[in-house]
Amino acid sequence: MTPTLRSVIFATPTLVSNFVVTLPSLRNVSEGFWKVQVEEIIDNFAHANLSESYDKGAIGLRKTLATAISALIEYPVRGRFGGFFPQIDHSTQAEYDLTSAEDLARGFQDFMNGCVYGTALEDVTKTGAETDSLEDHSQLAKAFHEFVLVNLASFIHFTLVLSPQGQYLLKLIESANKLIPYMLIRQTLKIGNVASMINAMVRIVLAKMSVTGVTNWIGLTKSKDDGMNLLQYIISTVLHWDIRELEGRASKIKREPAQLSQEQLQTLKEYASKSQAEQEKLRQESYDRSIPIVTVILRSSSLPHNLTDLQQSQALEYLSLNLAIRDRREIIKCLCHSYPDQLTAAIRQVVDVYEPNIRSLHNAVNLSESLGDLEAFIHDIIKVAKIQVDRSGEATEVPSVADFVAVNRKHQYSLHKFLHQICKNGPEFVSIYMDWAKKAASRFRPDTTGSTSSGAGTGSNNLTGQLNALFNTLDPVSQQEILPILDQHSRYMDAMQAESLDRLQRLIKSCPQLKNPAAAKLHSQLPSSPTPPSPALGPASASASGRIRTPRPDTGAFSLSRLQQYFKAGDTPKTPPSPSPSGKTGPSPSPSPSNNNKPNPHNDRGPGTFLARWQDLLDQTPLTPCTTTTATARSSDLLPKSSESPPAPTKYNNNNKQSIDNVRLIHEKLGPGFRKILAER
Repeated sequence: MTPTLRSVIFATPTLVSNFVVTLPSLRNVSEGFWKVQVEEIIDNFAHANLSESYDKGAIGLRKTLATAISALIEYPVRGRFGGFFPQIDHSTQAEYDLTSAEDLARGFQDFMNGCVYGTALEDVTKTGAETDSLEDHSQLAKAFHEFVLVNLASFIHFTLVLSPQGQYLLKLIESANKLIPYMLIRQTLKIGNVASMINAMVRIVLAKMSVTGVTNWIGLTKSKDDGMNLLQYIISTVLHWDIRELEGRASKIKREPAQLSQEQLQTLKEYASKSQAEQEKLRQESYDRSIPIVTVILRSSSLPHNLTDLQQSQALEYLSLNLAIRDRREIIKCLCHSYPDQLTAAIRQVVDVYEPNIRSLHNAVNLSESLGDLEAFIHDIIKVAKIQVDRSGEATEVPSVADFVAVNRKHQYSLHKFLHQICKNGPEFVSIYMDWAKKAASRFRPDTTGSTSSGAGTGSNNLTGQLNALFNTLDPVSQQEILPILDQHSRYMDAMQAESLDRLQRLIKSCPQLKNPAAAKLHSQLPSSPTPPSPALGPASASASGRIRTPRPDTGAFSLSRLQQYFKAGDTPKTPPSPSPSGKTGPSPSPSPSNNNKPNPHNDRGPGTFLARWQDLLDQTPLTPCTTTTATARSSDLLPKSSESPPAPTKYNNNNKQSIDNVRLIHEKLGPGFRKILAER
């Protein structure tokens, strides 16, 4: 776990207590919901000992989703602890060019400023009650809407196309979507009596229709496992389909002649069932000695472990398959076959406390029609997100961000219509959630009323003074050591902001507002974004506004903004490109002409600096060496790279050792104090 990820975990309880627990109706659940149902579900997963990406030599789906959540959660964390400082509000008179990336970014900031300090939420709600047309809203709302639409498309594209497990996640979503009885649910939602509708929906989703469940209900049997409800059936079925495919691949490896012996394969298979302590011991030995974990496993069982590269690859694949099979069985056990069934009990509690809200929605909105709109949106996303491959497995058509923007545009009216019906027909419902939203937004206001012993502008929500005091606790030598590192990181963050705006601008120009997502498929892939200037090269760097900014000479004076930017942004400082064999540092050689026309999804990343943070967290994941001649790798060593994409962050090799040492120095000197600040809030 990276130090930055640990800091996010320290801050997560604050977000949950401030924004999740206070949600209308959810705040009315019994204490047992959190301390019994939720806690036991989490505890079951903790004791399941699910596999690590390191053992499998590849990034897994759970790691992909965990890093995505971590990258996104940093933004509310930084806003909650750093505060969103008020800006001069000209939003009511401002004009925004919806084809300008800078105007869209400015509109987003102005709208957030209006939510925290003004009446932006009330204004949008008032207009939403009058019309379902986006054109009738203010220029500010249109700019905010466009910025969110494009960034949402960028996030979906990165999740389903660019991330290591994107296409596998898409496969799971498609399989689960096929099992959802949309027609039955839509007919149930048409029931006029709200109580009857809720009761019918609960029966459809949560009723356990099995022979054991019936005999338990009658009293003939007392089996702990009384079957599964619809939700659990979908989870179990999708994962069992996956298990069957993985077992087929594992059986194929066992049938391959003249490779690994049956004893070796059985030992690798048994590793998946070892205790967490035993696995951790073998994993640590592999990491410390930079040898493949399959070698460590075989050697620990006194079996031949001097494998060829081909055998190493086969052994690692077999180990990975068995770990994946066990993971899926454990997930099914935790969610579908646990006793007592805490998942079903938790959902029933949530339905009970949300019954008043469901009644309001049923009266205000055509829920059946809205579900149909959602089904159509999911269907289009699945259709667009698939990477088309030829018989040789080469990608022939890779979805672009523009394709997902087009899907969002096609279905945006469905969302507008849904929100319009709520605002128009459910004033009480809107009032309840408006109160919650305004209180939640107010938590991002920096509190300047507290004592300011460590600096002006310090309050319960403002890190400025506390970071200043934390830095001042260091000795002068340590301060001089970390100042250049903070400067380097500040330049890198400015470059990433500028690059994100540039990608947004080129996406807007290449993706006109289309009515049909199929039209977007006719567009060629967007050109890849230029490499942002490396923070360690040269005396100047690009600022977020695109201007060149030369940092001040290092006089030893403390620049608080540098420290704030480091801790509040969280990205790892990057290193310059590695020297070429000739000893000269420069850009990577251009790809050969024969490869220029091959689709590469990594050339088409959308806007959003959070994507760089997500990629950075993925790249930092340690993976077992694939052969005895390779050192412990990071996932960035295995991912395809574009010649024009930003340098891979923090590769675990000698060329980037200085960058890793710099990060370690920052967290060694300031990390404990910073985490203490978060823990006290």
